[in-house]
Formats: sequence, structure tokens, C-alpha cells
Amino acid sequence: MSPRFVRALGALAIVVLLPAAGQAQSASGLRGYVTFGSTSLTAADTFDAVAGSSRAPTIGGGVAATLWKGVFVDVAASRIKVDGERVFVNDGTVFPLGIPLEISLTPLDVAGGWRTGARVQTYAGAGITRIAYKETSDFSVAADDVDSSASGLLVLGGVDVALSQWLHVGGEIRYRRVEGVLGEGGVSEIFGERELGGFTAAVRFAVGR
Repeated sequence: MSPRFVRALGALAIVVLLPAAGQAQSASGLRGYVTFGSTSLTAADTFDAVAGSSRAPTIGGGVAATLWKGVFVDVAASRIKVDGERVFVNDGTVFPLGIPLEISLTPLDVAGGWRTGARVQTYAGAGITRIAYKETSDFSVAADDVDSSASGLLVLGGVDVALSQWLHVGGEIRYRRVEGVLGEGGVSEIFGERELGGFTAAVRFAVGR
């Protein structure tokens, strides 16, 4: 079990165990939301090499439906964009080639979970994510670009605070782990990194019940 996955489970445990004394479980309802945050990408050496950082801004949105006594389903999509340049790696040394490289990750998440609380609600869940991964650059041939996707594990947790009956603000953490996109060639193969995904921490604004 990877250290990142252990940390993800620990973070979710903290969320679930946050005090909710004196608060009733949420009733059924529908809630739409947007998120703004940052993702710490799992393939850190690969993204450090091509972009100088393994963190990237993330924007997303989704819908969560509470079905019965706090049980909910959640469907969300987000976009992670990385700007860098193509590189050549020799004996662990990275040589920039000066060719701009655009990388986009588009996760589609489907999860189920449990929510508790009234004005302050904590929630946690798990499900699957499918990440579409694209690499494009100027002056490249078709073999250099990448357009692939794969599915994997998703865990999530967070807190919503009700500002009014219909408006909520809070924060959440999502952890995604996908294999089958990286590690087959290029820089990721050199660094032996096969996992795509990572931790996303975001501020969340929601409307609904």
C-alpha cells in the first residue's frame, strides 16, 4: 500500500471523525457546486522535469444528491492544466528542449458516501475516477502527442458550512490513483512513474439543499 494512499485514508478518517454532536443528519436534497484548488500530482519527478513543479491549479464542478439519512451520490468533473516544455533526460539530468508543452488532465468522478451534520456538515466517500490525459506541443509529430484515458480509485472528504438555507461554503480533499497512462514511454518511463492522479485540495461553493 503506497504512502500516498495511507495519507489519503488518514485524511478521510479525520474528516469523518470531526465533531458533529447535537446535529441531525442531513435530509434528502440536491446540491450543485464548483471548486477551485490545487493538485499535487503523483508523478512528481515527471512533472518537475517538464514543468518545474508537480503542483497545478484545478477547477471543477459537480452535483451531489443526498438520498436517505446522509447517504449521497456525487458526480463531478474537473480540469488540471500544466504548462511546460519537452525535455531530454540523460543519466538523471534534465535538458530542456525549448519546445512548449501543454498537458491537461480531465478527471470524471463518480462516488458514493455519507454526510452528517446540520449547519456544519462533514462528508466522506469513495468511488471511481476516469482521467483523460492529453499532451500537445508545437512542432511535434503525431507520435509525440498523447491522448489517452484510464480509470482508477477515488476517495474524497470535506466540510460544508451553511451560510443560508441554500448557500454553502467549505473545503474538500480528493485523492485519485490511476495506472495505464504514464510509464509507457518518454520522461515518465525514464523515472519509472506509472501512477497518474494525486491529491486535490479545493475550496468549494455549493447551492442547494
